[in-house]
Amino acid sequence: MLEVLMVLLIAMVLLAIGLPAFLRMWHTIQLSDAANRVGDILRLTRYEAIRQNKSIECIIQSPGPNPGTTVMWVDSNPNTTLDPTEQRILLGNGGNLLPAGSVPNTAGLIAKAVGTVGTTTPSPAAGVVWFDARGAVKPPTNVNVFYLASVAAPEVGFRAVLLMPTGSLQIWSADTSGNWTVLR
Repeated sequence: MLEVLMVLLIAMVLLAIGLPAFLRMWHTIQLSDAANRVGDILRLTRYEAIRQNKSIECIIQSPGPNPGTTVMWVDSNPNTTLDPTEQRILLGNGGNLLPAGSVPNTAGLIAKAVGTVGTTTPSPAAGVVWFDARGAVKPPTNVNVFYLASVAAPEVGFRAVLLMPTGSLQIWSADTSGNWTVLR
């Protein structure tokens, strides 16, 4: 009986030590996954514009009945309505879009990533990104920057998805102080 209690005690101590690190890793993975999904839906919108040989938009909307979530979708039949057949992603507590003013050192990110090129941050509540039939962003003058953070675990930092005028993507990561590094 004493041996079982000792094993349980050791297991509880190991769990108490390992659980915070595991949860931090889990929240970091969720935030990185959200950034990858934003990149994937933008990429899919671009490919759909090229495939259909016409301008297609990726719509960003904060649905009313679900506060704290954001839906992004490929509006493949330009009617600005989310249809059942259109590809979409749903962002929530694990990683969601936020305005640039909520992110530290955005100037440092822009300086590292694109230099002096102008940037645009689409609205997390009601934004649109257009791609022309060649797959380039319309208008082709600015870099679109999508900032993400985890509501569930703000200590894991921030992610940024940069959509270049040509349609290529970069994903960046920052700690809570705004020290930016490129992920891909």
